[in-house]
Amino acid sequence: MIKQPSVDWLITQMKIIGGAEMYAYHVMLELFRRGWDIRLITIVDDQILSPQLQQQGIPVLSLSAKSKIEFGVWRRLEKIWKRKKPKILHTHLFHAGILGRLVGRKVGIPIILCHQGGPENNRPLHRTILDFLTSPLVDRYVVPCEAVRKILHRRENIPIRKIDLLPNGIRPPSELHSVIERSMDQFSTPVRLITVGRLVPEKAQDVMICSVNIMAMRNFLASLTIIGEGPKRTELERQIQQLNLSASVYLPGHQDNPFEWLQQADIFVLTSLWESLSLALMEAMVLGLPVIATATGGTPELITHLQNGYLIPPNSPEALADAIEFLVHHPDVARQLGENARKLILENYTIPKIVDQLESYYREILEGKALL
Repeated sequence: MIKQPSVDWLITQMKIIGGAEMYAYHVMLELFRRGWDIRLITIVDDQILSPQLQQQGIPVLSLSAKSKIEFGVWRRLEKIWKRKKPKILHTHLFHAGILGRLVGRKVGIPIILCHQGGPENNRPLHRTILDFLTSPLVDRYVVPCEAVRKILHRRENIPIRKIDLLPNGIRPPSELHSVIERSMDQFSTPVRLITVGRLVPEKAQDVMICSVNIMAMRNFLASLTIIGEGPKRTELERQIQQLNLSASVYLPGHQDNPFEWLQQADIFVLTSLWESLSLALMEAMVLGLPVIATATGGTPELITHLQNGYLIPPNSPEALADAIEFLVHHPDVARQLGENARKLILENYTIPKIVDQLESYYREILEGKALL
């Protein structure tokens, strides 16, 4: 195998097993397997994903910061790069993006690429100002969808020519679990709904709970499992109790293997107020599960209504209830949506396909600076 140029991935943290962290983990592994000289540097320590990367042979360094904004990390990072400077710096998440471009330019790293995973709806003003002021230090930005690209251009005034599309991707299902094999000619009674995501305001799981209540008042039976953990747990538990839905809505917390839960469900629902390109949604789609999602952010770039999924407006429990009942009453449509969704993900959104595209970006900017 031909040894490829050196790439340092600087990421804020890998201790939260969220979409951004898992995506970075799988992309780094795939790049490493293809011969790229990958090294991971984290700002904050973690004992979960970083050790797993080390076991695969990827060097991992930590700046051992007590917080994301600890001042001493600047000097520690500078020392690391003075000992070994990569040809490409690929930053992931906000704090790593700002720190990396400032220190990277100071020590003379030739290429700095900033991975902007999402637009951070309701973003603090200081973050926008920092990104705007330091954006000239970045050679290229990569974003998962056109919606984020437009926001980055409009809000931070970053030229469109500097922003490349790099969709999120998932591991091929052969590495995960088989497609859902059970018949979709008839749904479970009650119909089994599922969602996966952190319990945070932007995911709007409260809308799902309201929808289950609406269906109960219509004498339409449904159960809902909300996989994930986060600061809204107490509020959601209170809502479930107030609506007397303890026997219908479940909060089992974070699950290391959500696919086992997905395979037991009838319909996947996503009620986010904003999404870039949801990995949880992709994971449901690749299993052939019919999906209902809000038409926000990059989701309409992934789902075409009634072709590979069902789109609804945000903040509308009535629309969600109607969509669920429609799919249950039209199982042939639900089955076709699931099949089309699976085909779309397999053809366009697997990690190997995404890394093909990322490699082309790496080589393009290396050639542009005569570093290949």
